[in-house]
Amino acid sequence: MKKNLYTGEKNPPNDENLPPNNESSKPGYLYPFSKEISGAEAEITINLASVPQGMKDLDISLPPLKYNKSLLFMLTQDDCKQSAFSMTWAAINGKPIDVSDPNKKYYYDVENLEAGDLPPSAYTLGKTLGSTDGFGNEVRFHFTTTLAPQWDFMRAPATVNPGYKENFFRFYMKAGLRWNNVREILNTGNGIAFHDLNTLALDHVDSLVKHFANAQKITQQSLDGRGVKFFAEPNGDKRYLTAAVRDPDMETMVAQTGATKLIPYQVHSDLNKMTFSRVFVNHSSEVKNLVINELAVDPQQRAAVHIGVHETDHEWAQFLMWLNDSYGQEGTDVLWFPSQEEYYEYNYYRQHADVQINRVGTEIKIKVKFPNRKNFYFPALTLNIPGLKKSMIASISSNEQVTGLTYGDFADGLSINLDCRKFLYDHADYYVKRYLSKRTKTNLEDARYHTGALKESVQKRDLLKLLE
Repeated sequence: MKKNLYTGEKNPPNDENLPPNNESSKPGYLYPFSKEISGAEAEITINLASVPQGMKDLDISLPPLKYNKSLLFMLTQDDCKQSAFSMTWAAINGKPIDVSDPNKKYYYDVENLEAGDLPPSAYTLGKTLGSTDGFGNEVRFHFTTTLAPQWDFMRAPATVNPGYKENFFRFYMKAGLRWNNVREILNTGNGIAFHDLNTLALDHVDSLVKHFANAQKITQQSLDGRGVKFFAEPNGDKRYLTAAVRDPDMETMVAQTGATKLIPYQVHSDLNKMTFSRVFVNHSSEVKNLVINELAVDPQQRAAVHIGVHETDHEWAQFLMWLNDSYGQEGTDVLWFPSQEEYYEYNYYRQHADVQINRVGTEIKIKVKFPNRKNFYFPALTLNIPGLKKSMIASISSNEQVTGLTYGDFADGLSINLDCRKFLYDHADYYVKRYLSKRTKTNLEDARYHTGALKESVQKRDLLKLLE
């Protein structure tokens, strides 16, 4: 498939009236990924009201998919498209999306969003899109956007002019995503990947490997140390894959052909350096059939649905809402929709984390030692304990390294979701303060969502009181 990357209407015609110059390129807030905990040691203490007669030693297991879901869905958006922010990310997170003439679509940047400077035809879906953690708590859909770190357009400023209506050139499609848009995409749990590299020496693997290192350096400089470990194959070019396998930072890959079909319930390795298959479709409606067909298969044989896309539009937003309504939080809730790097980390932890459970009388101790890995940002697991029910629990607590904790009955036992992201409270505090400074409906939804990710504590209750 031939394509002309990174093109767009960068500049308006010279003979038109230009809006006043009000440009912005100041770096926005970013979760401190570079300071994220590595090798976390989580401890959970469960106190039982009483020990049931004949209670046996407890076992603990880690399900193939987080939150005990049965269908893995992943979406990777190639070519560092601006619509990854103003359409894909916006639709999922309840922000305005464009519904204008498909031949003349409008786009915006995060600075426009924050200033309320939006295209004239923008509207919202009226809700955020996701599944639940199995216990009623929302987990929004997470996708992957590819980056183009070696191209200058990622550092371009944004033009912000609230109320200016003489023309809308500032909402024309730019050459691609800007770093500030990527920051906001990352803040909400999504992933990033490398794709094309800015080199003509495609026949020289050594050159590609050097360009991977250069792209990593630029990315870390632009994202305060946040690194990349996921590579999405461009144009079916296997030379890139050869180089990606050689690059020490690239741990998980995706390609259109010659790749491995991922069946989550049959995974018994850490999947390091493996390339998984994805499908490009002509229209979002085709994905519905892929989802429905896989759901008709027994979970033990069910393949992941991994979709590749370039440009997204209003129809894609409607498809994402269909996922939410049919198989997400407002449907059967069987769907886990992470980025590929989040899935890769979860499976890696599932294979290599040291998980122990021990009961002495009415006290149960669970210890989880996460492996120490570079560029890992999602230290979280789901734990299942057969034979234990929520009604048996008098209290549950955890050490400081556990920042998120939910639990409840599942199948014949208890299920626990634990999260050890170090700055989860600071992250929630940022969104609460953002709401208090600008009290909009969507800011309130974000503040409640990020605060809801915290485990029960005095600090969490104090944040929630600020939102009342």
